[in-house]
Amino acid sequence: MSRVLIVEDEPLLAENIREKLESVGLEAHVVHNCSDALTQNARLSPEVIILDIRLPDGDGLEILPKLKAESASTNVIITTAHGNERVAVDAMKAGAFDYVTKPIRLDELSLLVGRAVNERRISDNLSFLRTREESESGLDRIIGESKAIQAIKKSIRRLAQTDALRLSNPPTVLITGETGTGKDLAARAIHYHGPRRDKPFIHVNCTALPESLFESELFGHLRGAFTSAAIAKRGLFEVAEGGTLFLDEIGHLQPDMQAKLLHAIENREIRPVGGTDTRSINVHIIAATNRDLLRAVEENEFRRDLYHRLRVFEVKLPPLRERIDDLPMLADHFLSLHARRFGVAPKVLADDALAMMTMHGWPGNVRELSHLIENCLLQLEEPVVEADNIPLVVDRRNREMRIEGPDGSVVFLDFDGHCPSLEEIERSILLAAYQHTGRNMTGAARLLGITREAFRYRMKRNAEKAL
Repeated sequence: MSRVLIVEDEPLLAENIREKLESVGLEAHVVHNCSDALTQNARLSPEVIILDIRLPDGDGLEILPKLKAESASTNVIITTAHGNERVAVDAMKAGAFDYVTKPIRLDELSLLVGRAVNERRISDNLSFLRTREESESGLDRIIGESKAIQAIKKSIRRLAQTDALRLSNPPTVLITGETGTGKDLAARAIHYHGPRRDKPFIHVNCTALPESLFESELFGHLRGAFTSAAIAKRGLFEVAEGGTLFLDEIGHLQPDMQAKLLHAIENREIRPVGGTDTRSINVHIIAATNRDLLRAVEENEFRRDLYHRLRVFEVKLPPLRERIDDLPMLADHFLSLHARRFGVAPKVLADDALAMMTMHGWPGNVRELSHLIENCLLQLEEPVVEADNIPLVVDRRNREMRIEGPDGSVVFLDFDGHCPSLEEIERSILLAAYQHTGRNMTGAARLLGITREAFRYRMKRNAEKAL
């Protein structure tokens, strides 16, 4: 039940207000002075306060900031004598929700209190959702400790902390990666770690925007701009004002849409459909795609100027198969996350299950792994997930062994296909080092970490076997 605190020094009026509010299902409390108002406000945390300006021990306007300081979302309705509206307007500028003049019409006051209660609830809900979204959008949501992920986190942190994102024309960001690699998480991490975190984050799926509605959705429209435009509508650029507009799957925009988007980004202005005047915009543009945009540019399917305009700062997300060392940590994360979500007992992966999963190519990347874990949790009653419990088909014919060197270099070996022998690999490495150093045997030996004599011996032995 919503609580209302009535601060009124006229006992009869205060009691009438209390009875009226209780008759519509509100919990009402009455105090008659400033001191009791501060005390009861701290104790009750009311959604609404009805505050008289003239009180026996002070002025209601003087305690208004103190009441709001206790809870900024509490709505305060000022009551004032007829003819003193100027004071009430000043109170609203100081943070009051609205005002009523005496003599008070109880039905009108009841409606006003109801509106104040509803707006408080909406404000609280928005605050809760924003807090939850922010807590679920940090860098710690990008799971992994591989070198690639550490580099991405460092890059995002550096970008988010720069003052460049505070500018009215901040640098655009292009996030690339296969489907399911976490482009949405990266975009949210940039927003919620940056200076625009308190402003909106608007996610736009470009593949869901038909060309006929593109301008209306992004730029807005005026009433009567087209047949179904019964009312004016703000575009998403304006909704995101001061915050971030995330254009997901931008690689699939049609050419005409690309041109209009480029104009908006370049000139930092939009023009609603049906309008003649332009409107300035202050948003941070983050775009993402799973498409090879450079190839699309070369094939005349994506504008070159838009590509370079978006790619001021690029974040490349690696596929899961290229950071397979992160798989155990990701699997544990999803096991815990989805167990809480479904209200089921937590489970662990057996060694054979984990080994099987590391052999998979993961074309759907992290998203595929998440869905696989969901399936296991819903289907399995046992506390341990065995390899036989995983609905995963590993194509051993295309299995590649991934070998990561100490410098981060990666070599893939296909043992089930045509894999060179150890001697062939050694010969290739020796010749590559020899050619790289300009046929300098000493330099090649040093490059491979062996002595000149050992290098010469191995070269001679491989040459003899090749004959």
